Amino acid sequence: MTDSIALSIQQAQNQFGQVSQTARLDAELLLAFCLGKPRSYLYSWPEKELSVEEQNQFRALVELRLKPTPVAYLLVEREFYSLPFKISPVALIPRPETELLVETTLQYCANIDRPRILEMGTGTGAISVALLHERPEIELITTDISPACLELAQANAKLNGVSLTCIESNWYQNLADQASFDLIVSNPPYIAEDDPYLQQGDLPAEPLLALTPGKTGLEAIQLIIEGASGFLNPGGYLLLEHGFDQQKAVASLFRNAGFIQIQTLRDFDDHPRVSLAQYP
Repeated sequence: MTDSIALSIQQAQNQFGQVSQTARLDAELLLAFCLGKPRSYLYSWPEKELSVEEQNQFRALVELRLKPTPVAYLLVEREFYSLPFKISPVALIPRPETELLVETTLQYCANIDRPRILEMGTGTGAISVALLHERPEIELITTDISPACLELAQANAKLNGVSLTCIESNWYQNLADQASFDLIVSNPPYIAEDDPYLQQGDLPAEPLLALTPGKTGLEAIQLIIEGASGFLNPGGYLLLEHGFDQQKAVASLFRNAGFIQIQTLRDFDDHPRVSLAQYP
């Protein structure tokens, strides 16, 4: 005899309590994935027994979750900006707060007929794909230091019906032959390497290179800001996601690099999350 849907969820929820703040949601998502059904099915048929195959698959996923492995890696999918994205451990899992970066970029290029945009450190390609899905006429170059990330980004572009131009590059390193851009956008690594947050929750399972750039957490942001003048058109904008406590440091870096019109925007949790400035 196998366990029912309700019992399977409750058992997994009890186990996940030690690794997740969303234990029940995690259990429901994983079980719905094993059943090939929407979560609503779990509530409609709580007494239905799992097949042996379904139970074995679910238990295997529960064990992986307890390592912990992020649910998104187990489901191999995550929604971002209302679009589906393939997920892989080679790249950072897209966060909802990063949608602010997409929304702000769209706002600042709204009056440009064919905006030319550079996105650096694309990971899954979520930012670039979302931008192109909203405005297919954008001339967009996306970069990453990881060939595996660029391959994933291309897969996500195909999944969402857009065409993505990718360049393997360590920030500006391989972009010397690219024309100037109207906007540069990036969600770079910004956590300090000794921050205990890196050892919490699911973060140990995500790629360290996408989380921390070094001792202060500002190394990548500083490099992007200081190098932007060689790639931005006059009057162009640089938009960066950063940590909730880094807005003053980022604004200072912008000022030191000669940028004007510096401002910081808050995410849905009211945290300072995106800073932008204009190249004069």
